[in-house]
Amino acid sequence: MTTTLDRANASSDRLLRRTLWGNAAFSVVSGVVLAAFAEPFARIATHGPVEVLGLDLAIVLELLGIGIVAFGAVCGWAASRERLPQGLIRFLFAADIAWVVVSALVLAVPATWTTAGIAGIVVVALIVADLAILEYLGLRRLGPAAH
Repeated sequence: MTTTLDRANASSDRLLRRTLWGNAAFSVVSGVVLAAFAEPFARIATHGPVEVLGLDLAIVLELLGIGIVAFGAVCGWAASRERLPQGLIRFLFAADIAWVVVSALVLAVPATWTTAGIAGIVVVALIVADLAILEYLGLRRLGPAAH
């Protein structure tokens, strides 16, 4: 039997749940694409060879893509729970904010970024920022227990 409280909880967590599913889909798809096409992306994004911590940029992008897929899987897992794991969701929100901040720092570091490289970093950072805003609003809708 569905109670009024159950309906209220379902209504208040709808935005957050949908945002997590969207984050999961975006992360898994973009992570797979990044890992699969790391070499061409590295060539398109920079004017010359770039190393990060002694690793070729293509290897870094491939590893990053794999990590993004794992992040997406965690978002999907969190969204699929009957009771949303708010602590984990706050961590995912913080990770999205960190992505946006690190993206800005990457653009601030002198590098040989091409226009396509800059555009790619900015577009992804804007999508992630939008997801973070929606996660924040979703967490707020859950009420004081979410904070």
